[in-house]
Amino acid sequence: MNDAFANENDSPRAEPHPAPVGGLEPGSPAASRGTVLAADSPGVDASPHPTPGSGARAARRLAGIAAARLTDAPAAAEEQLRRALVVGAGELAGRELAAMRTQLVTAVAAQRGRDRDVARAAASAAACWEPISRADSVHLWLVAGRAWHRAGRHGEAVVAFDRPLLGGPVGYPPAELALVRAEFAESLNHVGRYRQAAWQFAEAARLIAATPTLRRRHADLVWSCAVARECCGQESEALGGYLRAAGLWGEQDKIVPRARCLRAAAWLQLRGPQGRVRGPWWVTITVLLTELDRRVAAEPVAHLVEELARTRAQFAQMCAQASGPRERREAAQQSGPPRSHRPD
Repeated sequence: MNDAFANENDSPRAEPHPAPVGGLEPGSPAASRGTVLAADSPGVDASPHPTPGSGARAARRLAGIAAARLTDAPAAAEEQLRRALVVGAGELAGRELAAMRTQLVTAVAAQRGRDRDVARAAASAAACWEPISRADSVHLWLVAGRAWHRAGRHGEAVVAFDRPLLGGPVGYPPAELALVRAEFAESLNHVGRYRQAAWQFAEAARLIAATPTLRRRHADLVWSCAVARECCGQESEALGGYLRAAGLWGEQDKIVPRARCLRAAAWLQLRGPQGRVRGPWWVTITVLLTELDRRVAAEPVAHLVEELARTRAQFAQMCAQASGPRERREAAQQSGPPRSHRPD
């Protein structure tokens, strides 16, 4: 980048004449020029005894350079901001320090592959904003949580998400908040907190239930909520969720996710408490088989043929479990689709 101000303050200047080996003599033009350079350089105090507030002033100058570089040279802006936070340590405080840390988040986030660094910077900025502005603090905790989520660090993501999402209202538009809650739920799933994940998925689905353009996302959230409920043992609620998701997918003519939800529901209908049947699983599967048969007859594409074969195979397994002795059924309950994954 060609930044005249940055070059003046940061790039080494070539001297027209080499300095004497023994150093610069006091009063020489080179010595005077060196003093001017030191005084003009951001973050450098020419005085042997820095005056109070000099660190804060230098930090502000560095932050100003960073602001000019932020759009087209975020790495350079990050470097200046980190220097500013070092030289201003102990003198910067309050809103000024919080704003500078937020500026650092922006600089790091503009660089690819820096999710962990974004998360750390955002958490530091969020902590600075907490006594000043709850809205800014909440936003930055969410930035940190989402960055940890993208980085696959789900334990850290849950800690970051917990603060804003469980501590009060969040001033995000419904669609954006639904996306954040879904990411929180996914991280909760990864750390085995399925009950809390189900609640977050349900809340995310509620936020966008009335948005026609997000019908597919809504159906997927209802499905995810059902999976989480099944994983935490809330099987009756999971059954209702699978059937609801199947209906939503059917309204959108999405047969593959509909088939998977109906098969999951049929398994839960077959495996009720104490080995008893919970619902008419044979009706659920028969409805699905009829629909798949009709579709394959009209258009025998590979994915439909595969879904039909999979449904027939699982129907045979269900029939074998339903017709065998109770002991056999109970032993076979572990042979079906695992709870920790979506049945397919």
